Amino acid sequence: MPERSLLAGAAEPILRFRASRKKFIEPEACSAYISQMARAARVKYVLPRAARLSGRITENEADGMQYFTIAPKEGQPGEGVNIVYLHGGSYFAPPNIFHWEMLLRLGDLCNAEITVPLYPRAPLRTCSTAYEVLPGFLAWQRPDVLMGDSAGGGLAIGLAQVMGEEAPPMLITLSPWLDVSLENPQIADYEPRDAVLGSYGLRRMGKLWAGSLDIHDPRVSPIFGDFSCVKNLTMFVGTHELFYPDVMALSERLTAEGREHSVIVGEGMSHVWVCYPMKEGRESVAKIAEIINAGGSEM
Repeated sequence: MPERSLLAGAAEPILRFRASRKKFIEPEACSAYISQMARAARVKYVLPRAARLSGRITENEADGMQYFTIAPKEGQPGEGVNIVYLHGGSYFAPPNIFHWEMLLRLGDLCNAEITVPLYPRAPLRTCSTAYEVLPGFLAWQRPDVLMGDSAGGGLAIGLAQVMGEEAPPMLITLSPWLDVSLENPQIADYEPRDAVLGSYGLRRMGKLWAGSLDIHDPRVSPIFGDFSCVKNLTMFVGTHELFYPDVMALSERLTAEGREHSVIVGEGMSHVWVCYPMKEGRESVAKIAEIINAGGSEM
């Protein structure tokens, strides 16, 4: 990727010093955030106003789980694809406006119907609860593509491992959280570069998400799982995020095992930059649409 755009360069210091980042680096702020998300999880999620104004997003429910469907844009030719998207948010937060804006753009580019389940989240629920609900939901939806960012990216990979041959035929992840233990020693070198995340808060949140499961259980940390049935995997990751070492370590392992996959690296990019409305984000969404329209990850 060429030199960062002016907006991407300006966004990083803003992200680094915003108050919401404190939940990942300061104990008191982290505790307050966990309590805040517990309260939020007890009430029904409401779409951001800007997303509602699109007129293309409908709300539904299946087995007590709220989910939203983005309809294809009217007048698009041909038969579209079906995408299920698992949102990020450290397994605690619901989708934000950047998720919806990015997904609306992606839907336009590949004539897609996109379904976004609000899977059970910590701290009120755990990983085990999500795995009780989501495999059946995916079997019912039968998506052509399973996508996810950050925590949702890790969850997508874990679900593909659990579902085996019944997993969706294409998997695209944006800055996936592969290992909640964050034990990779190289992470310490990348943490100062990360303007969004911090290992202190992530470890606390990851343990709450794991619940009674070991943090190395592949359902919690899919980097430790079996990738023999994970098909057409593409991972986007930035060099300014602390998940970068784990993504590259997994890529090396998959290469050694002879498993086809693709890693698209954003040089100088922050966590889930693909979702942001800037040049690099728009280009990456176009790349995702290109991969989907071509039917698989690029090597």
